[in-house]
Amino acid sequence: MTYHEWKDLALFYSVESTQKFLERVYAKNGINDAKKNSFKNSERFIYFLKHAESFYKQASNSPLEIKPILLFYGMAQLIKACLITRDPHYPSHTSVLAHGVTTRKRKKQNYCFSDDEVKIQRNGLCMHFMQHLFAQSDIVDERYTMKKLLMSIPELSDTFYFQEKERFLTIVEKEKDKIFVPENVVINYKMSDSRFADYMSHHFQWSFAKKNENGLLFELSQQDMNPWTSISLLYDMGKNQYFIPSQRERFLRLPEMAVHYLILYNIGMIARYETEWWYELLTQHISDDYVLIQQFLLVTENKFPKYALQFLLQF
Repeated sequence: MTYHEWKDLALFYSVESTQKFLERVYAKNGINDAKKNSFKNSERFIYFLKHAESFYKQASNSPLEIKPILLFYGMAQLIKACLITRDPHYPSHTSVLAHGVTTRKRKKQNYCFSDDEVKIQRNGLCMHFMQHLFAQSDIVDERYTMKKLLMSIPELSDTFYFQEKERFLTIVEKEKDKIFVPENVVINYKMSDSRFADYMSHHFQWSFAKKNENGLLFELSQQDMNPWTSISLLYDMGKNQYFIPSQRERFLRLPEMAVHYLILYNIGMIARYETEWWYELLTQHISDDYVLIQQFLLVTENKFPKYALQFLLQF
């Protein structure tokens, strides 16, 4: 995260401005007592952002050994700042204070990070922000492997191609609220044009507009118009390109902010509690996991705060 982005987030570091911002957001979202709640939450909101900034700035100057822990706690503070724009009473009970994710017990021998899983719990921060920020409540008890989560981050596409000589994502063309899907993508999904249109309409509320000789044009749902809320489109910030998975089975239907949270939770747990495996990985570079983790940390350190900023500025 560069100075420039924290400079933008620091625009909120005034109780006067933040109070007006929160009152406007609460009124727009139909939350009762907008003025009272904005007065109550303005300082908390600033403290969440400032705490996040401290974690991220420490992480940028920290060795890889402890960077994931600092990034995860910085990320959690940004999520809480976003949360109180939608849930002014957060945290209303102690059950939302836990991380809300679990990992399976690790085996000391032949452990592979890419095959490791996380499971979303009913209670905790994860489900709470998924419900309030992204209106998703049907993913309790869902399990995701690290590889499947990492594959949905476009900035890691070249890393996967180098390691496995396979492209897991395919480029689509987006312009404002429209998305163009080339014909070869539809063919790779092993669907007819009409079946593909029905599939995207059913799962993502894309609205079929027209077909030409090169592919299909859709109008996007409100959720998929912005990369920080989309559950279908994946956005590479460096290349300014949009992608969808190269196979329909690889759709996670998760916003990328949630993907980063799940991955970073697991890496942070490893860095804290699996010290022997962690240091073997970092010092001996024993597997491709090292490169994937290193590359992911580079991406999330810059991308997640930018997405959090955009989430807030959309109001």
